Amino acid sequence: MQHQIINELSQALSSAQVLSKETEKAPYIKGFRVGKGDAVAVIIPNTLLELWKTLELCVKHDVIMILQAANTGVTGGSTPDSNDYDRDVVVVSTLKLKGLQLLDHAKQVLAFPGTTLTELEIALKPYQREPHSVIGSSCIGASVIGGICNNSGGSLIRRGPAYTEKSLFAQINTQGKLQLVNHLGIDLGETPEEIFQNLEQQHYRTGQSEAWNGKIWAENYADTLRDTTSPTPTRYNGNPEYLHESAGCSGKLAVFAVRLPTFEAAAEATTYLIGSHDETELIQLRKYLLEHLSVLPSQAEYIHKNAFELTQHYAKHMYKAIDIWGAEKIPALFGLKAKIDRFFKGIPLFPNNIADRCIQLFNRLAPSWIEPRLQNFHQTYPHLLMLKIDMSQSEELKKLLIDFFAGQTEQFFQCSKKEEKNAFLIRFAVGGCIIYYCESKNIDPNMRLVSFDVAFRRNDTQWLIDLPEHLKQKVMMESCCGHFFCFVSHQDYLLKDGVDAQQFKDEVLAYLEQRGAKYPAEHNVGHIYHASSGYEAHLKKLDPTNTFNPGIGKTSKSKHWQ
Repeated sequence: MQHQIINELSQALSSAQVLSKETEKAPYIKGFRVGKGDAVAVIIPNTLLELWKTLELCVKHDVIMILQAANTGVTGGSTPDSNDYDRDVVVVSTLKLKGLQLLDHAKQVLAFPGTTLTELEIALKPYQREPHSVIGSSCIGASVIGGICNNSGGSLIRRGPAYTEKSLFAQINTQGKLQLVNHLGIDLGETPEEIFQNLEQQHYRTGQSEAWNGKIWAENYADTLRDTTSPTPTRYNGNPEYLHESAGCSGKLAVFAVRLPTFEAAAEATTYLIGSHDETELIQLRKYLLEHLSVLPSQAEYIHKNAFELTQHYAKHMYKAIDIWGAEKIPALFGLKAKIDRFFKGIPLFPNNIADRCIQLFNRLAPSWIEPRLQNFHQTYPHLLMLKIDMSQSEELKKLLIDFFAGQTEQFFQCSKKEEKNAFLIRFAVGGCIIYYCESKNIDPNMRLVSFDVAFRRNDTQWLIDLPEHLKQKVMMESCCGHFFCFVSHQDYLLKDGVDAQQFKDEVLAYLEQRGAKYPAEHNVGHIYHASSGYEAHLKKLDPTNTFNPGIGKTSKSKHWQ
């Protein structure tokens, strides 16, 4: 059967688009951070119609489909998970399905599966517009549709989690039949062939006069955020408020296109860096600013001293690469590294991680490239907060900060353009710092890295995860960053050799539940978090035969969810 489906896929597409050798499949069946499993083949369609034909053949042969874009997820949700599925698995890579169509003078956009956030950001710059989201520390190269499917939260706090009610997607019904559903709000025809041709060639009409059915972003998020007395989080994966078809589907649908808003870019922005010796002080500042600022900042990013230090040591190459070549080149550099790794794996005398060793040698020898005032603040304060605002708000924010700190100004400063760029480059690189350490030391992160993506209650009086002493003794290295005004924390623990990672994780999750936190906040349940009963019911409704991405959220991997 494996041979038969590979032959049929090769005939429908081409043999070059059907990868069945282990070395060819390797980059697609291992997650960026965690997760690994086997697949009979990796399919790389070049057009939307080829993607549809791939889905048809997979349904015909009753194989599991895992759709994957950039494979930047941190919870293993877009790769196979182990090898205990009840059917053969096929991974479908959508990265070559590029497509970006601007609507209504660039006020809206249609994005195809392979379109990345960085590509969208670049396309909108000539129009002085911005996308809903920007690249984050853990998802450089991430796709637009991947963000929608995961309800990714992101750092742009005025706009909320990635969400739309307008998309074009394929779904398998209760009878096992593949259906194409057009909810873009655009007439594209009736058959899949008509729909894809009209969409790709932009043979359709749309405009402001079009009948409006459905939202294309989380419009009320800013109001939710300003309620600092609520005992509930602002956003988290599985929140019923943000689940609708493709939005939050966790790969249980095959999404061909989404329709999203764009936003007017600020004429000019500026960033303030705030330092503190006490997390409680920052929490009080968060409440004060949310309640008093006339307009919310565009970003409010937290970095702990440990995370800053580890990023300098082990992720320096990443923030310098983005600085030199831009974020759009990072996926290509990842691809080059993967080719180097594959080449040297075939030479017995060379270690498997030679590329990572060379990268870390560079990191040890190279300067920090961190601006002196930023470096001084990092060395002085364990807690750093970056607030990015429109320049027109600068004086308002400065006055509020002076009032909050009782006239003292040594705990904050307004960044120069160079300092601002430097600070956000570090923030972008921080999510991979422990991963790069693991790669250089040949440590398997699946065994020793435990990550928490947590949404705390809006009225919580604590920010950091305060481990009991017996758990602290099991930690070798830790890193914390987060979207502070959204109260979303990203905490990584690298455990000492021999520690039971699952037991450690279970104890920390029990602690988080006592605090009323929700998890995951924005990285999707993947294969490391349990989907809530309500979220699982939603996923079953989307995919009743359990053919797309089975096992997500630690649910059943069996057909029909048995």
